[in-house]
Amino acid sequence: MSASSESEFRAPDSGHERRVVRRGAVATLGCLLAFVGFVAAAMALYPGGTFLDRAHPGPSFFGNFFCDLTQPISLSGVPNPVGSRLAQAGMLSFAGALWGLFWLSPRCCADDRRVRLWVARLGTPAVLAFVAVPLMPSERFGWMHAALALISGAFGLGAALLAVRLSFASERRWLGVLGTLTLVVCAFDAIIFIHHLGSTEPPPLLVPAAQKIAALLLCTWIAGVALSSLFGKAERGRLIRGGNSA
Repeated sequence: MSASSESEFRAPDSGHERRVVRRGAVATLGCLLAFVGFVAAAMALYPGGTFLDRAHPGPSFFGNFFCDLTQPISLSGVPNPVGSRLAQAGMLSFAGALWGLFWLSPRCCADDRRVRLWVARLGTPAVLAFVAVPLMPSERFGWMHAALALISGAFGLGAALLAVRLSFASERRWLGVLGTLTLVVCAFDAIIFIHHLGSTEPPPLLVPAAQKIAALLLCTWIAGVALSSLFGKAERGRLIRGGNSA
């Protein structure tokens, strides 16, 4: 086998690299916990209203989109100054957790530098677009809010597909199964979201409900990758081979 015909990549096994990965895993879990805490507080303060029922009292777990919580004026027409800021903080925390997924996955499962590069190339615009979504509420920015969400989802899907591929190529195939399930539900949510985008009728309950299910699966996947990076063993000697066989 010649070096020109096939490249070999080994999972990181140096002490320094492992410490960096573990710190990244801790930061990712911290962002995920912050997201849960901020969103829970924002839901507790949300005055009420959904797109289907603007008179609905208080939050609806399956009826509200996450971005409903970031509105300075709730869908019921009541000011929501504190809750909206908490929700924005939660969404920004989730952006950190999402970046952690894209940063940890190539290091958790393999050390293919080409895949690392492409995960970063796709994951970075996904996270940057996601950061802008809660800062540009739909009630004020209209179609730009939806466009940013779709741009983030498109780039994120590409990065996540590479992360899933790496998981199946490693000893952590359960992460690949979990990631695949997450991507299927996220894709379904995106399809029905696009289908109802621009409609004069409010979206059916299925759309925000699918968002919540997709978010729960994505949080589980991110936590799985972070915990595997934190407590799992480096895959010493396992190779991810690229190029043509010699």
